[in-house]
Amino acid sequence: MGVSAHYLEIEWDSPGIGRRIEVSTYPIEIATERDGTMYAEVSIFRNFAPWVGLKLFGQLASVEPATVDAQGERHPWLPVLDEHGAVWWIPATGWSKPNNRYLSEMHRSFGTFSVELGPYRKLVIDAVASELDRAHAQEYLDDFRDELVWLAIGKPTGALGEVGSDYSRDLVDALREFAHAAGRVLERPAQEIREVTTLAPSSRLRPNAETFRAVMRRPGARLYPGRAAQESADVPENRYLRGLVQHCRRVAQSVARSSSRHHRELAARSAREKARAADLLAIERIEVDQEIFDNQLADIRRRMEAIANWAVGSVLSRSTEREYRFSVGKKYEGKGGGLFYRNLDGDSQSGAGERFQVSVAQFPEGLHELVGEAQSIDKDLTLALVGEASVRPFTTVNGKAGRRATFTRISAVRPQSPVLERRVATRLRYEREGWHRAISSKERQEYRAEANTALIRASQFDVRAQDGAIASVALDAIESGLGRQDALWDRLGVSASSTFPMGMRFVQNPIYAGALAAFHKVVVLEQSMGIGGDTLEKLGRINVLHASALYERWCLIKIVAVLMQDFGFVPQPDWVEHVVTFSTQAREPRDTGFTIKFTRQHPSMTVRLDVEPVLVNGRRPDFRLRFKVSAPAADLEASNDLAWGYRPSIFGNLARQHSGLVMDAKFRTRWKHGELADMLRLLVDTKDYGQDGDRVFILHPAKGAVDHRTSPLVWSRDCDYGQDHPTGHAHGSIQLGADPVSADASTMNLRRLIALELQQAFPEPEFGRINANGAGQGDQWGEKAEVCRSNASLCIACGKAHERTDVTQGRTERGNAKWFYRCSHCGAASMRTPCFGCGTQLHKNGLQMTYHLTIADQIANVVCPDCGANF
Repeated sequence: MGVSAHYLEIEWDSPGIGRRIEVSTYPIEIATERDGTMYAEVSIFRNFAPWVGLKLFGQLASVEPATVDAQGERHPWLPVLDEHGAVWWIPATGWSKPNNRYLSEMHRSFGTFSVELGPYRKLVIDAVASELDRAHAQEYLDDFRDELVWLAIGKPTGALGEVGSDYSRDLVDALREFAHAAGRVLERPAQEIREVTTLAPSSRLRPNAETFRAVMRRPGARLYPGRAAQESADVPENRYLRGLVQHCRRVAQSVARSSSRHHRELAARSAREKARAADLLAIERIEVDQEIFDNQLADIRRRMEAIANWAVGSVLSRSTEREYRFSVGKKYEGKGGGLFYRNLDGDSQSGAGERFQVSVAQFPEGLHELVGEAQSIDKDLTLALVGEASVRPFTTVNGKAGRRATFTRISAVRPQSPVLERRVATRLRYEREGWHRAISSKERQEYRAEANTALIRASQFDVRAQDGAIASVALDAIESGLGRQDALWDRLGVSASSTFPMGMRFVQNPIYAGALAAFHKVVVLEQSMGIGGDTLEKLGRINVLHASALYERWCLIKIVAVLMQDFGFVPQPDWVEHVVTFSTQAREPRDTGFTIKFTRQHPSMTVRLDVEPVLVNGRRPDFRLRFKVSAPAADLEASNDLAWGYRPSIFGNLARQHSGLVMDAKFRTRWKHGELADMLRLLVDTKDYGQDGDRVFILHPAKGAVDHRTSPLVWSRDCDYGQDHPTGHAHGSIQLGADPVSADASTMNLRRLIALELQQAFPEPEFGRINANGAGQGDQWGEKAEVCRSNASLCIACGKAHERTDVTQGRTERGNAKWFYRCSHCGAASMRTPCFGCGTQLHKNGLQMTYHLTIADQIANVVCPDCGANF
């Protein structure tokens, strides 16, 4: 390609000469189209302006870039040299003497800039406005580092609450032991006697060559330079030990900062859960969101109007036409298709005296789809049609007698929707009551149950926060002690070195040997956690210049954190090394990505997180997440299996596996009207990110980006989970940012999205029957009861596996099985039920974790994302 682009931060010395140039850790991605035109996207920041710098090589090495404005005028770019002598080209329009710097239009306004790279190449730079400032960018970087260290120091037990605790205690003990051992060395540091030259009186003078030269210059002086002995602690062993002290101080400082940050985060989450529980318990009346109610009412009205307007423009009615009135049922799946119906006027003349078990109406194409969509909303939909129909008997595959009314001509359609009428009446009542309503007794029970779950979660957060606080205080004390030791070594004139000394002092001297042994314990823990060597130093060299790339890395660590902390998955041992290498090296945009694999034993699941995977069409989204449930043996003990007459289950009806979840990070702090939807269409339709059946979602930090709200839940202004049918959660966008005010709600958006994909992978529980009076007894001893034999699911609130006793079975109005889950660890409740319209599995996860569309004034009533049923 011959060109690479980076952000540059330049301190100017004089025109054309930079005093200091800092290059962004990550390059700016440049895409090349088929015609050879290159495209790059850069950000405009609020209060700091990193430059866009181009480095040219190969065939473009001798080219002078130039910006071409709207009038066709060329504005040459300015070459500057970095500390390594490399040439960077930056756009410049003039030198500002008062500010002692160059000014650039590209840093003050957004738009598109065309850059000529010789006579045959062109680079188009799209500058996107951003509200980000340096402090906000630093927040992303600090959160990324702290989250990575916190996850690294957790033992991979796969249980919530263990991450970031066990290894931190071990590390605290190891660092404390090293600090004590290193302090003992400082009490009696090894010293060596060196010969130095110093001034001395003649009576105590030990002459050397410098003495004779001084006597020749100044005969009879009182003091002359001569030899003297001096003790010095600046020996190789002490220099190496000071290097160890500095290393352990960096580790203690990093882990202490991470522990303190997560202590504050967990304490804040606990406070929010307690406040949420108090609010839920105090609810007597709820506010109905008028905007959402009107949007959903308009959707119902639109469907009915589409049916009524379908026959508009037809010719006048003929004498052979008549009116047909019937109630519409669900879709008929037999031969010929159509919709079930019940004739409101009794049997037709052609069928008089004949008894039919099945009645099917076959509408013209177009009307059939409109009526089917409306019927999914209103099960009591009735139609009055004026037209011609032929009614003929038929027999179903089950041998039932039926009749089919095939409409060959329809002049008018008048739908009547009881649901629409009730919603209109309900709206009038809400208007009179100020858009508030009293809660029902069932809702009060649900609120109390969710409040109890929130209090349990708060107590769990308090315990984890206390562990983090204890570790943070201990590490702060250790870091302070190591800092004092480092200062004492500095007063002794000892420099720091990472070179192991050649002498035998670390073997022969017990206090030096003890310090080295204590350091080795720290190193072993660092290596087991993945933060050994120069990992922390590498993380410290990441800068904030390329905020878009930094946001992608931050999203990566947040995805890993949700999988580990919230859902209890254990990553592969070398995952930290992969993340650090990916995040710290100045990679080219086309470098290969990597994969992190996660597992958990109960339920038996594997997770594959692909970072920058290459799709079949060559496109490269940022992340792809895929879950897979294994086929485990039954959870029951073998003895119980035999007593109950069961054979081990292997989940013969595993859930249909969705391919996966593709997530693409787009760093935008604001979106223009319709821009987010256009970006999503670009990823879905043009780039075809969902080509393998994957869901496609955009991650972005902008709040309030949803233009048309349809959900009454808390995430409706910030997230689109593809909840509107017929999207079926196939694509959407969520807000995910490091805003300190709403960081927890933002991370909850990501948990909800991953839970959406995770719950689709869970198979249906298997139920068996046992005697109500005890297992192993004959049928004559009592009635049999349904119990859960096998289950492979986990609580999306705390990550604990659902036990068999956590799962109960119920039946829908149509007799289909549905399942209730209540976590024995945190009390969180959810329900899995099939849609009565199309059979899609729906998950009701309470007020906080539900991602389906819900009714504006009945938020516990979810709406099917595939067919729109349950309005």
